[in-house]
Amino acid sequence: MAGLLLRRSKLRLEDDGFTLIELLVVIIIIGILAAIAIPVYLNQRQRAYDAASKSDIRVLAEFEETYYVNASTYGDLPQLDAVGSVLIPSKLDKLTIMWMSGNGYCLSAHNLLSSQTWYYDSQAGGIQPINSAGCPVTTSGTAGSSRTG
Repeated sequence: MAGLLLRRSKLRLEDDGFTLIELLVVIIIIGILAAIAIPVYLNQRQRAYDAASKSDIRVLAEFEETYYVNASTYGDLPQLDAVGSVLIPSKLDKLTIMWMSGNGYCLSAHNLLSSQTWYYDSQAGGIQPINSAGCPVTTSGTAGSSRTG
């Protein structure tokens, strides 16, 4: 009986802590999880910048349409500000009124931390698909101003 107790107490003393191999395995697993998580996180940031740009460009389009109802023409940013439609873009988001004509307008939005530029063509149905080169229908008119948040 005394031999059994001595053997059990000896086993308990040898089980203190982790071995170097166990610690290395845990560190490798954490590294693998980080290698998976970091690109996913960076992709989510890109999507957030794009969502802010698209939201800002839609608000500017609504301001343009409201201005058109009252003035029968599309306005530039100072004209929109004068009637109370002051647009404050999201942080690092640059909004530009590229073209204004009597029957339409072309807007662009680009977040300075994103590689994507979004275009809004009033005559082509709104926001253009990703990687568009510009507005497909409204390609001329009076150039407008831009504003960065």
